[in-house]
Amino acid sequence: MICILEAIIAWVIMLLIGTNLIGFVVRGLLWSPPSIETTNDRVNELLRREILRALIGNVVLTLFSILLTAAFLFALFHFWNISLAAAAGIIMASRIPDLLWEIRNGRKVTRKVCPKGPVYVIALILDLGALVLVWYSLYELTH
Repeated sequence: MICILEAIIAWVIMLLIGTNLIGFVVRGLLWSPPSIETTNDRVNELLRREILRALIGNVVLTLFSILLTAAFLFALFHFWNISLAAAAGIIMASRIPDLLWEIRNGRKVTRKVCPKGPVYVIALILDLGALVLVWYSLYELTH
């Protein structure tokens, strides 16, 4: 019974960390600077400089997020086992369709407003299947 509770807690923690990390990476990779043109040359120059600053900041944040994601997966592998790292990878991969839908539609996924289709059902099944893999990897450690 304790192992099941530990697995649920570990899965929720990995869900929170993994979805935020993959969110930073996907949003950073798909970000595009806005194109704003005005009739004033001075304002255009100022906007170009600000867009360049935002672009550089986005690249730095995206690279940092990729490194942090790799470090998270490596830490799970190094300190626990490959099964737990695989479960975290599955959790992150199952979040990608929702992220793409949110970026495309500009709305957050909720119970009332959510994407439908086989890709999203498969992602949900993978997400819940990762819970079983987390339980198995934690059980494997103790026995």
